[in-house]
Amino acid sequence: MTTKRHWCAAIGAVLFSAGLLLGATLLRPDQDPSRVASVFANRLTPVAMLHSRQQSSPQETAGGQSEPTDYEPLFEGWDDPVLALFISGRQHGYIEPCGCTGLDRQKGGLLRRHTLQKQIMDKGWNVVSIDAGNQVKRFGKQAHLKLSTTYQCLCSTMNYQAIGFGPDDLKVPVIEMLQIMANHGGSDNPFVSANVILFSPEFTHRYRVIEVAGKRIGITAVIGDEHLTQLPPSSDLRTQAADSALREVIPQLTRENCDLTVLISHTSLEQSRQLASDHPAFDIVITTGGSGEPTLYPEKIPAPRSNHVTQMVQVGVKGMYVGVVGIFPGAANPIRYQRIPLDARFEDSPEIKEKFLNYQNQLQTIGLQGLGLSPTRHPSDREYVGSETCADCHDTAFDIWENGVEGSGDEVGPHARATLDLLEPTERVWVKRHYDPECLSCHVTGWNPQKYFPYETGYLELGHEHLHGNGCENCHGPGSKHVAAENGDIDVDEATRVQFYKEMIVTLEQAKQQLCFECHDLDNSPDFHEDDAFEKYWARIAHDEDE
Repeated sequence: MTTKRHWCAAIGAVLFSAGLLLGATLLRPDQDPSRVASVFANRLTPVAMLHSRQQSSPQETAGGQSEPTDYEPLFEGWDDPVLALFISGRQHGYIEPCGCTGLDRQKGGLLRRHTLQKQIMDKGWNVVSIDAGNQVKRFGKQAHLKLSTTYQCLCSTMNYQAIGFGPDDLKVPVIEMLQIMANHGGSDNPFVSANVILFSPEFTHRYRVIEVAGKRIGITAVIGDEHLTQLPPSSDLRTQAADSALREVIPQLTRENCDLTVLISHTSLEQSRQLASDHPAFDIVITTGGSGEPTLYPEKIPAPRSNHVTQMVQVGVKGMYVGVVGIFPGAANPIRYQRIPLDARFEDSPEIKEKFLNYQNQLQTIGLQGLGLSPTRHPSDREYVGSETCADCHDTAFDIWENGVEGSGDEVGPHARATLDLLEPTERVWVKRHYDPECLSCHVTGWNPQKYFPYETGYLELGHEHLHGNGCENCHGPGSKHVAAENGDIDVDEATRVQFYKEMIVTLEQAKQQLCFECHDLDNSPDFHEDDAFEKYWARIAHDEDE
C-alpha cells in the first residue's frame, strides 16, 4: 500500500526536478438457475431491465429547497443487497448545478450526491463508491481549487474506494495533480488506472481490490487511445494502449480471486463495447461514453466465444446522475440497477456545505490576480462607463433595466439585480459567490461571459457600484466613445458621431441568435433554448431597439 511518506517523497522529487528544469428500475436474470445460484462465483448473470416511472416536477418551498411530489421511488422492491455499487463520474467541473432555472429544475452536484450516499448507507447496506473521473472542465488556478475541493469531498467525506482519471483531468499539470492527490488521497489512495502512470506507480494503482461483506471486488480503469494522443507531453506522465494494459492487468486480477470485476472505460460507447467484448473478464463496465443522460437499461455485451455477458452502465454528463447496482446472491433477481437523478428531493449535505464555503473563501483570499485573471483590453478599444451613464439619454430603457417591465411582477429588473443575486442569493442562501469568476462573468458588467475574465475598466470589486448588475454594456458593448461624442467631450465630426452611435446598436435578431446565449447557455439556462423561450424572456426586459 502507498504510504504518506511515499507520496511526500515523490512530490519532493518532482518539485526538485521542476526546480532543476525551471525553477426503481430493476434488472432480471435470464432464465438460467445454475448461474443465478452462483452469481459471485460465475460472474454476473445476464439481465434485462424494466421501465422506470417518470418523475414529475417538485414544488419549490420558500427556503429554496423543494418538496418532492411524485419522484421515482428509490429501490422499490429491493431487499437489502449483500453490497451496492454507488457509481458516479464525468462531473466536468460541475461541483454543483449552476444556472437561472432554479434548484427545483436542476440535477447534480456533490451536495446532493453525498446526501443520497448517506441515505443508502443509513439503510445498513455495504456500499462500494466508484467515481469514473473526468472532474475537470477548465484549467488554471480556479479549476485546480475546484478539483482539490472535489477530491477532498470524494476521499475525505464520502470515502470513495476507487476513483478513475478522465482525459481532461490529465491535462492538469502533473505536479498540480500529484499535490492535490497527496493532500486528499491519504495513505491508501483510491486513484486507479491500468494505462496511465503519474510520476510513479505508487501514485496510481493499476487495479484495486475492495473487500466488502466477505466479497472481493476488483476495479481497474483505462483511458481510450484516442484521448492519450491529446495529452500534453510530460516526462512524469506515462501511458500505455488500453488493450495492452488490460492484457497485463487481467491476469493479476484473476490471481486475486475476485468475486466481482469492474472496468472504468473512458472512451466512446463503441470502443467501450469493444473492450468489454475483447476482455470478458469484466462483469460490469462503467463508461463515460454517450452525450446525454445515462440509459435506463445497462447494455448487455456478450463475449463472442463464451457464455459471459458484461453489463455496461453509463454515467451521463455533468455529474447529474448516480447509478446504483445491488448484488443479491441467491435471490430471484440477483442483480438490480437504478439510475438516480440528483434532483431537488436530496437536500444539501451539511458536510459538503463546509467544503463549498471553504472553496469560496479561498477564491476571496486569493483574489482575481492570484487566480491569474488580469484585465484585458476590450476588442472594441472602448471603455465601460456604467448603466447609469446610459440613463442620461436612454431613460426609458434604463428604467426597464432597473425595475423590469411594468406589470411583469419584477420588483427589480432581472439583469439589474444580477450582482445582488451573488450577495443575497434566494437559493442556497448560506453561500455568497461574489468572488467567484465563474459567477461574476454573467452577474456584473465588463466581463467575458464565456471565458471568465474581466475587461479593462470592467467590474473588479464591490466598490465598482456603477458596474453592478448585468448592465447595458454587456449587450451593447463599452460606451465610452459614444458617450464622449454625444456629450461633446471629444471633437468628432457628424459622421464619426453617428458611427459611434451605430456601434452600440443591437438588433432583436442579434440578441435572439447570439448575444443572449453568451450567458443563457445550455449550462445555465437550458429552458432558454426551448421553442418561444426567447420571447418569454424578452417580455421581461423589452425595450425599443432605438433605445
